[in-house]
Amino acid sequence: MRKQQILPLVFMSASMAMAAEVVIHGDINADYATYWDNEFSPLNAANQDIDLLGTVYMDENFSVTVMGKTRSTYVSDSVTAASEVRHENRATAMGDNENRFTAFNFNGVQMHWNFTPSAAVVFGDLTYSAGSFSYYYWRNTENYAVILKDQKLRGIGFELEDGRIYIGASNNNATALTMYGTYPFALLSRTEERLTITPSVDWVFGKHIGRSYTYALGTEIQYAKSVGDLNYSVTGTWGTHPYKGKNVHTFLLEPSFNFDFFNLGMSYYQALLADDDAPVDEQIFTDDERMFYVEPSFNLHKKLALGLAYEFHDPSLQTDGDSRHFVGPNIYLYPTTDAELVVWGGYNIHSSTANTFSMGMSGKVHF
Repeated sequence: MRKQQILPLVFMSASMAMAAEVVIHGDINADYATYWDNEFSPLNAANQDIDLLGTVYMDENFSVTVMGKTRSTYVSDSVTAASEVRHENRATAMGDNENRFTAFNFNGVQMHWNFTPSAAVVFGDLTYSAGSFSYYYWRNTENYAVILKDQKLRGIGFELEDGRIYIGASNNNATALTMYGTYPFALLSRTEERLTITPSVDWVFGKHIGRSYTYALGTEIQYAKSVGDLNYSVTGTWGTHPYKGKNVHTFLLEPSFNFDFFNLGMSYYQALLADDDAPVDEQIFTDDERMFYVEPSFNLHKKLALGLAYEFHDPSLQTDGDSRHFVGPNIYLYPTTDAELVVWGGYNIHSSTANTFSMGMSGKVHF
């Protein structure tokens, strides 16, 4: 997608405001962190990731949305890429104002027609993904997913409740056509108990498709139950896609538990590679071939919670000495609805290098 400055969005919104209802909504994520080395010398960094959407409601059934985006970038010796909020290895250094404060760019347009209360036709720039994580570092589907990271196309789609079918020109390459479909099947749908299975399939056609795999498919299974003050759920996800003629398989298990003021969240991710001798990051949509995370937390007040997280990361099971452990507290603050602040700290225990300490604060707002 060719990116342009946000000025056209301003003019379009202003011209339509006289004739229809205009609503601005979006997501704002920002953070600050200090990463200490083994000599206790600090490296300070800050990121932001901001999405704004202006939706014009022509009537109760038809709307058009114009999307804009800005995010800081990080620069290393070999790459310049989008930063990630609260991510040690993809942080923008303080003082690097050129990369920390980037332009606000046009990020797509979408028309949406609800021709029945439960079904709609959409046209424009469509984004989809499958198999997202609850684990906080990997929630952004632009960078991490079990089945498929964010894909974009310009085309048409049909949406029925939470199911979607999209087809159109792939953003990856001018010579590729993309098709995507997903639908959640509710096997149990009660007030206190739910069981849903959601298969997804993505396929790209063309001689040059702009990515290393022609298809990605998988299934998510979600079960949740409530009994008085006790709530628990589990999500299981499987995904597969080809790599040089063989298939990669990825698995995620995420149980969660809540009783009164006590919460417990867990994630276990495992990839089965197509080629153990090939680079791991070329075969999967995460940083690690294996990852485990657990965090018990306590609701001390309706606006305050305290958690203690433990993480294990192994980027490659074939490489010795690259794994690490992380342990640290999280203080969760909830100033108002759809707003969260997290004060965090942690100790990285490395297998073959010096241990390090980090701390910081992150915030997110949805409106």
